Amino acid sequence: MAAIAPAVACALFAWWFGTGAIFWLNGLPRRARHVSVAAATLALLAALAGIAATAQATTIAAAYLSFACGLTVWAWVELTFLTGLITGPNRAPAAPGLALAARFRLALGAILWHELTILALTALVFALSWGGATMTGAWTMLLLWAMRTSTKLNIFLGVRNTYAGLLPEHMRYLASHFAAGRVNPLFPPAFAAALLAAALLFAAAADAAPAAAAGLAILGTLAALGALEHAFLVLPIRSEALWSWSLGGRAAALPGECHPASSHRRAPLPRPVAHPEAT
Repeated sequence: MAAIAPAVACALFAWWFGTGAIFWLNGLPRRARHVSVAAATLALLAALAGIAATAQATTIAAAYLSFACGLTVWAWVELTFLTGLITGPNRAPAAPGLALAARFRLALGAILWHELTILALTALVFALSWGGATMTGAWTMLLLWAMRTSTKLNIFLGVRNTYAGLLPEHMRYLASHFAAGRVNPLFPPAFAAALLAAALLFAAAADAAPAAAAGLAILGTLAALGALEHAFLVLPIRSEALWSWSLGGRAAALPGECHPASSHRRAPLPRPVAHPEAT
């Protein structure tokens, strides 16, 4: 149990600081962003080497290092996407009023290369650590991909807060693929699945040896944070205040509810109607 609390604190800080760092880097001038991508690519190579080096280790330090390496790989994916380096073949805004299937096809085209890159890197990280005693980095990649995919699908189908205002100027066309609506049918099971994953991972950590407990607690924290990020999509709050230090003047310019300027809208879920005999 003693290994769980520091692991939770580490994952929380990494989530908060890492997200803010990505926002800050994307707020830099274009030339500086190119330099940051080059530096991140060197960090990516080091992280992949670190994944392989820690796979056979059985210490708490190895679990932390594996997590840091997996998070570095993920950060490279996010940075190359938000800088527009790796996105998809479709970079045009979606026309208003499209049918769901047509809008999904265009939205997938907007992020296709990005998604394939995630899958390729996740497979590579698993290959580098498969069968090892420490696979925290690989599971970190898979869990982040699952949570982020769920978030993307929910934003596509319609939620209260799409946070389109956080997109850099050159990526604003993505907002045309978002739908505005308070909630969608996918949200409840997605939110419940994230909470369940967190509960199962923490339960497993409670009965594990210290090194394994640290890795499981890190993953449990990430799953819980995934549930929190899902909640941010539907609650009437401005979660970007958590990263105001990295957004600079952009934070003040964001609206309270970041609905995209599109005609893709979902009606609110119907309210339950009282049975006549119950009144």
